Amino acid sequence: MHVLKSSGDEERFSPKKIYKTVLDAGGSKKLANGAVREVKKMYWERMSTKEILKFLVEFLKQEPGVSQRYDLKRAIMSLGPDGFVFEQFFARVLEYYGYKTTIDNKLKGKRIIEEVDIVAVKDKKWMIECKYHNEPGIITKLHPALYTYARFLDLQRYNFDAPWLVTNTKCSWDAVEYAKGVNLRITGWKYPANDGLQDLIMKKNLYPVTILKSIPGEIFNRLYSAKIVVARDLLEIPLNEISRRTGIDQKTISKMIEEVKEICGNCI
Repeated sequence: MHVLKSSGDEERFSPKKIYKTVLDAGGSKKLANGAVREVKKMYWERMSTKEILKFLVEFLKQEPGVSQRYDLKRAIMSLGPDGFVFEQFFARVLEYYGYKTTIDNKLKGKRIIEEVDIVAVKDKKWMIECKYHNEPGIITKLHPALYTYARFLDLQRYNFDAPWLVTNTKCSWDAVEYAKGVNLRITGWKYPANDGLQDLIMKKNLYPVTILKSIPGEIFNRLYSAKIVVARDLLEIPLNEISRRTGIDQKTISKMIEEVKEICGNCI
């Protein structure tokens, strides 16, 4: 029994994987067992993971917040189409972990102006390059790792301690090996183990605003313009202030806040 991934590769169908991912999204054991049972009923050989995800996103609505959390990867890929909002989002995530950040930095190298996505300071002064993809099935290959390190070398006058490549996808083997050789930190999807992008998000309930399913898509651009990219930030800003900054009516904002509470639980 095999499933077809969005990359076009096949992998063995794993009920245990479905069970674990439902639990990871905060679902109960009863819900996880039910999800496995129903997917088995509908399974056909080489069924796509996209079809399985589509079914599960609907099925998991039985418990508040689980469906949205389970759909985290899609939510991140909806931050596009370009990478600037993803840069804003990751900088905000880092702030929740105690970093001071600046985004969209233009710094003079030896001969040219270099654009550094994020400068983050905590234990070290990090030069961060973000590589964003908004289509499934893509991996981050060697080239971004090469130019991130080259940019770091060109900006030594700014006393960066280390370079850091952040991506919302998995990384190729050679990108990871190269990074190990030059002490380039990588944060990607499920990498490194227990400290990848989804781990940083889920540990502190730092879901992007695109996790919300109760509002029309055009609302997100208003939130981005107001620099609101992490959903739980909506719980920390007065309702009338959100409305003033975004132009969104208070009824819609109240609906958003209720959904954030479902997703985040006791995150504040």
